Amino acid sequence: MSLTGSKNLQGQAVFVTGATGFLGARLVPALLNNGGQVTALLRSRHGAKDLEAKGVTVVTGPLGDQGALTKALRGHDMLIHLAYDVRATAERNLTDFGALLGAAQEAGIGRIIHTSSIVVYDDWPNADLDETSPMQRPGGSPYRQAKIKMEAQLMAGSIPAAILQPTLIYGPGSALWTDQLTENLVAGTQILPQPEGLCNAVYVDDVVQAILRAAALEDLGQERFVISGPEPASWSELLSGYSQIVGKGDIRFERHETLLQRLGPEPDHDAAAETLSTAARISALGRTVLGRNRFEALVRAVKRRVASGDGVAYPDRHLLDLFAARGRCSIALAQDRLGYRPDYSLEKGLEATADYLRGRFG
Repeated sequence: MSLTGSKNLQGQAVFVTGATGFLGARLVPALLNNGGQVTALLRSRHGAKDLEAKGVTVVTGPLGDQGALTKALRGHDMLIHLAYDVRATAERNLTDFGALLGAAQEAGIGRIIHTSSIVVYDDWPNADLDETSPMQRPGGSPYRQAKIKMEAQLMAGSIPAAILQPTLIYGPGSALWTDQLTENLVAGTQILPQPEGLCNAVYVDDVVQAILRAAALEDLGQERFVISGPEPASWSELLSGYSQIVGKGDIRFERHETLLQRLGPEPDHDAAAETLSTAARISALGRTVLGRNRFEALVRAVKRRVASGDGVAYPDRHLLDLFAARGRCSIALAQDRLGYRPDYSLEKGLEATADYLRGRFG
């Protein structure tokens, strides 16, 4: 991906965390195509050879070692921070973020591009949102609270920072919004509520475009940008697209009230301190030993072998909230300030995902 009509990154030294993840795997080639000199921080050597073959300098080490990070960051013009370890606690992620931010200040980094999330806003997903919407409500998931605190540190800091707040990112490799939803369809039937809500989705390459534009913005301050697709679609449009690509799966509607009753009383998520589950610990170990791609392929194979029941996927409370919500997310500020123009309608995004889905599920 190259940005026409925009200052490219020729000669810019760019340090990237999360380079082997879903978003990072699409971003790194785009940075290189736009002239960036890319250094990637990896936790281990898994994925390093592929990056090095593309011309990326690879540094291995933990995200929380401020001294080592300061040394690695010196000489770089900008930091693009994508990494968030979902297998670690929010507290650990915040500690690591503090070390990275301190290292960036000590190393003299000129700007930070940070990926946050639309979930930071109090009224997500049920109300219309933009960058002026409140984000002060206590509670919610530990992930949400961690992202809010990270944003606050960047907004109060001295380094120019673009905080990108993407909605639901789909496309090749999206674990939840592409892979899991298609897995549910391949297994049988996905249940949606009636009435159905809006899906504020954004194709992964449009998020990459927003990052490139933020990296090239000349007068950046400390700023937030909501990033979403051209228009929200219905959830059934997204799911029907996946079903047509793989040639499997049904969608069934049930009354929203019925689905709520099926879930029972809402648990109190704020009653206890966050702990790292056994599954998360096993996941962290498996990814370290086998590498991310091999471990996730193994998990998928095991799930298929032990799958039982009638193949009907009912939404949990989180998904039901999303499936029924009617809020829209405004990208007007990103369009005006960054020149962001999402290229991928839902139809185009599904076309760009088709080969990946056929290869994985066909």
